[in-house]
Amino acid sequence: MIRTSLPTRFLPFFSNASQRNKGRRLRTGLLVVAAAVLAVLLANTTQAQDKNMKKMLMQLQEMNQADGYLEAHRDVENPPELLGGPLSFAVEQNSGGVLVGLPDQRELDSDVFGTPEMPLAFTGTPGVTGVPVPFREVENGQFTQLDRPTPFGNKSTAMPSGSMMLKAQDVTATDAATTEDQVKFKASWEDKQGNTYAVRCCEMLSAAGPEFPTFGGVVTNHLLHGFSGVGTPLMPTEYTYAAFWGMGAVLKNGEVVDKPRVVHGMLTEYVRTEGYELASDSEVTPTRKHFHLMVAPFMPVKGEHKFEHNNVSTGFQLPNGKELPFWHVMFENLNIESQRGE
Repeated sequence: MIRTSLPTRFLPFFSNASQRNKGRRLRTGLLVVAAAVLAVLLANTTQAQDKNMKKMLMQLQEMNQADGYLEAHRDVENPPELLGGPLSFAVEQNSGGVLVGLPDQRELDSDVFGTPEMPLAFTGTPGVTGVPVPFREVENGQFTQLDRPTPFGNKSTAMPSGSMMLKAQDVTATDAATTEDQVKFKASWEDKQGNTYAVRCCEMLSAAGPEFPTFGGVVTNHLLHGFSGVGTPLMPTEYTYAAFWGMGAVLKNGEVVDKPRVVHGMLTEYVRTEGYELASDSEVTPTRKHFHLMVAPFMPVKGEHKFEHNNVSTGFQLPNGKELPFWHVMFENLNIESQRGE
């Protein structure tokens, strides 16, 4: 079973937390979190502030809303199949370029994140299933944007020679200890200097999610991200025709530069607007589709159901001379096929 994780050096959200304490989590309410948040906001930049911040972040992880549901499914050895039977599908891009996301500060949609008076989506590992209130900028009584760059924002760059091939089967309906789902995925693209970047997946599938469901590793016809509670709320809520989570490898010029890495791919309705800005929920285009590849700067915390920061070795240099610590790549020139049955 794969146990995944998230944040980046762009999201230095937390340090190592203790094992879940169910009794303490159940006794912890919104008032406790609000008090902790307020204390951090009012504190000076001191050792005490840092200690309070770490305590608050551990508390938020322990308050993850999906814990109970996930706990009921993790040890299931014979999970049910998808209603109606297995669904096989293929998604390909054989020509054209890609759009590669760059670090940027995500604008915060009130439909997903609420308001300073009534915040939403703040529990769980920060950046994975929620965004702590102290990391949100406020103006005129509304959240405006995250106070630090993430893989989710309006900045991107076009790269040529993009290709991808996804062949998968959604068989297993729910999270479980085992899965019959299958994924074969490969994608590549080039930079202006002619370097080729690639991602391969999946040696293993995430049969059970650590903080949100992964439905056996492959899911079809479901809402993801945004207000859904499945995946980071920093992406807008999007109808997802097919998605997967698994372990794969990152390559540059044919050589493996990082392995194993958590790889997430999804075919969704269109969530970009004019200027290729990342949409809010009200700006999603239901009549168009595109495919997202995400290799995020996080890795599993062994033996625990949470995440820790771990930058991806992409080999791609940003204008500031630093290495891009994630891949967020979008493909739009797609051929899509699907069928029910074996």
